[in-house]
Amino acid sequence: MNSQQNALNINKRAFMSVLLILFSLMIAAGILTLWIPAGTFLRDDAGLVIEGSFSYLDDQNYPIYRVLFAPFEVLLTSDAVPVLMIGIFLVILGGTFSVMDKTGGIHIMIKRLIIRYKKKKYTLLRLVILFFMVFGAFFGIFEESLALLPILILLSLSLGWDTLTGLGMCLLAAGFGFASAITNPFSIGIASNLADTPILSGVLYRLLIFVLMYALLQAFLVSHAKRIEKDPRKSLTYETDATKVREFDLNQALPFPNETRIFKSYVILFLVLLFGIVSTGILELTTDISIPAIPLMALIFLIGGLFVGFRVTADWPFTYRTFLKGMLGVAPAFILILLAVSVKHIITEGQIMDTILYHLSTMLMDRSMVEGILWIYLLVIVIQFFVGSASAKAFLIMPIIIPLVTLLGISRELAILAFIFGDGYTNVIFPTNGVLLIGLSMASVSYQKWFKFTWRLQAITLLITVILLIIGVYIHY
Repeated sequence: MNSQQNALNINKRAFMSVLLILFSLMIAAGILTLWIPAGTFLRDDAGLVIEGSFSYLDDQNYPIYRVLFAPFEVLLTSDAVPVLMIGIFLVILGGTFSVMDKTGGIHIMIKRLIIRYKKKKYTLLRLVILFFMVFGAFFGIFEESLALLPILILLSLSLGWDTLTGLGMCLLAAGFGFASAITNPFSIGIASNLADTPILSGVLYRLLIFVLMYALLQAFLVSHAKRIEKDPRKSLTYETDATKVREFDLNQALPFPNETRIFKSYVILFLVLLFGIVSTGILELTTDISIPAIPLMALIFLIGGLFVGFRVTADWPFTYRTFLKGMLGVAPAFILILLAVSVKHIITEGQIMDTILYHLSTMLMDRSMVEGILWIYLLVIVIQFFVGSASAKAFLIMPIIIPLVTLLGISRELAILAFIFGDGYTNVIFPTNGVLLIGLSMASVSYQKWFKFTWRLQAITLLITVILLIIGVYIHY
């Protein structure tokens, strides 16, 4: 592997492409504040919207020049903490993977996977997809999937596939799992709590949906991988992949000779990480204790990355320099996170978010049950473009939806299903999702190529979810 390039890095061309997209969306959001009248809902002591309390505001004083300062203003809002947490997590992740790369850890893990699954690589592909979908569906893992993205991309290339397959194994699988929620505490958990409905109510239908969406995603990625293996030139990332393949040589000499020790050290690190993720998920589901997964993962990668690096190299200055270089390589991702969150900030500060929510919710009145549930789905998708956080969106939308579905005769379980559909699948297609854009930048893939790769899958997913919601109405789910 080229010693001048880190395993985890933000590609300059992809970074500038994403930067332009996000800046354009910020400008568009600023224009919306001039076009849409300001309005607000009253909220109770818990911050929940009081249904029927909407009113227009006389003053609409959001100057357009503030669009340029939105990324800085975000740091003074309640969004600052999650933005900083994700930013810190990513730069620490960059440091750990830089050490892992330079000590031969990535090389060894991929080499052993290839040797073990050489004749069953499509079984491996299906298992990896299932792994990420299960963690997304049960524990709400999405941005955490970035932790394994570099390894999966290199694994995909080494098995004769492309970068897009690696991205699909990781981000698509995590996103589809998050949306096919079974006990996801961040979407189904909060929405069920706000709807005063047990989290396992209606779980059988959700399990069937999970199986269906897994079958769809694995068929899509296996079909793509087979096509690329047969003719690599058909890949949208063929040119950049050719360079990456030349840089990754499975037969290269390792910088540190004790392969078994290196392998065991990094396996232990990832097992500790897995234990941490599972433990926080179980605590979130079974108790009132909530330990944020991102800070915990950042701490594990910081301590574990430095410790394992020193254990392998016995050279603290080398480990420290390598870790720092990896952190700097990923640091530009923080700018992308700020810009992505700025779109929501502009809409909120311009006080038009509640106006958008009000007008969409009024469309639900006097509708049939089928029309009503589909309008709810559309409502969530529209708000999702501006508010990516599942929990924030639940607190914003659910207090309005629940009284409306009661009037329409729609069950709360079906309303929650529409919510998780609209919230989850768009995570891997909307350009306002910071995690998606960061993942694309890390993989050196432009948003345009990603859209071209996934739009058919998204179209099929939209059609299937619409059908599932309609079926839900007729079976009285």
